[in-house]
Amino acid sequence: MKKLLVTLLTLALVFTALSALAQTTYLGITTGGTAGTYYPLGGEIAALWMKHIPDLDVSVQSSGGSKDNILKMNSSEADLGTVQNDVMYYAYQGDADFFAGEVIDSFVAIGYLYPELVQVVVAADSDIQTIADLKGKNVSVGAVGSGVYFNAVQLLGEAGLALEDIKPQYLSFDESATSFQNRQLDAFFVTAGLPNPAIMDVDSKRDVRLIGLPDEQMAALQEKYAFYVPVVVPAGSYKGIQQDVTVPAVGAVLICSKDLDEELVYQLTKVLYENKDEMTHAKKEFISAQAAVEGIPVPFHPGAEKYFQEQGLLP
Repeated sequence: MKKLLVTLLTLALVFTALSALAQTTYLGITTGGTAGTYYPLGGEIAALWMKHIPDLDVSVQSSGGSKDNILKMNSSEADLGTVQNDVMYYAYQGDADFFAGEVIDSFVAIGYLYPELVQVVVAADSDIQTIADLKGKNVSVGAVGSGVYFNAVQLLGEAGLALEDIKPQYLSFDESATSFQNRQLDAFFVTAGLPNPAIMDVDSKRDVRLIGLPDEQMAALQEKYAFYVPVVVPAGSYKGIQQDVTVPAVGAVLICSKDLDEELVYQLTKVLYENKDEMTHAKKEFISAQAAVEGIPVPFHPGAEKYFQEQGLLP
């Protein structure tokens, strides 16, 4: 009799454990390279969600960046991701240059996160003063499929240059930093929040500066690509930056699969925008429900839309 009771108790415990396991929701969020902003910020957002939403398990994955995140979501390899707002627009439009004419609309927006600055890094003592001066130089334009690659192509184009006019290297942020420190690069592009860890690492070993855009070139860039806005990088943002520099910026946006449950996305949205102060990442200062609905060129997920409507931020 005692043996039977032990067996029944064991089975009950196993059944309870299996039931709890079955109730757990597993999500994957794709971010970016480990030396960028997306990866550590994505980790903090995932931790925030798991703290406040019961039975939720979110895995954080590094990736090649915006385009890679969209493609992974399109092939059901990810549920959530961080992308640049310009790249998500190109996906919905099926841009011929960046998505080979294929319309990708399997994802929707949760909300805007923070501005991402297009930073063109050169040595402080370099003779490179403008984007046009990159002609013939060894330049990292970012990993293929990353948002920075798109930005590099566009900025080069506005300066009258194509990739064929430089010696392009397709490197991640950390790879770019290492190659630059080893003097294998003359310049590298980074599209990320300020300050960027990879640039800070370089600047601690070799003085650097950023290439700014003059007003007329910034205006021409904005006329052609409406996503860009001018942002001033204050002197001292990096050790080698001795004066303010104006650079173009896009926006980082949190996206998710269209297929995610409405109530789940509602909770994800609510937890992020109401508890962001619990995070330690510097970018939390830019995250707000008010800013979350700006600069979004694709539809919101119904769950996110419901939350922002409750806040009076969407009709």
